[in-house]
Amino acid sequence: MRFHFNLERLKNLRERLEEEAKRIFLEATAERIKSEQDLVDINNKIKLENENFIKQISNNLITIQEIQQWRSYLESLEKERIRLGEIYREKVAIEEEKRQKYLEARKERIILEKLKERKFEEYKIEYQREENRNLDEIGIQMFYRKKE
Repeated sequence: MRFHFNLERLKNLRERLEEEAKRIFLEATAERIKSEQDLVDINNKIKLENENFIKQISNNLITIQEIQQWRSYLESLEKERIRLGEIYREKVAIEEEKRQKYLEARKERIILEKLKERKFEEYKIEYQREENRNLDEIGIQMFYRKKE
């Protein structure tokens, strides 16, 4: 008598699905991290450009036309920051969705693993009962043979 789990193929499928969901989740996390870094970079660039702008103005090394160009440039950086912020929020939402899918796939795999463990425990109990029956039968037969 050998243990056979009827849902082994389903369990294997669930394991593959979990691995795929994990891979997709990790890709989404990497994309979110890249988006976050892009946002940090643009914030640092804006901060640096503002500091340079203030230095230029305080040293009176800048003309009105240059001020207007710089202001236009800073506005374009600000628009880029807003755009990158929106992308970042999208990436966070996508990452959360992928995380939920991964956790669901993991949960389904764990359920099947626990079922397999429970079935194996039932198998061991049944196997032990069968062994005890066989030993009892052998004992009874030996007893009757000695009696004869």
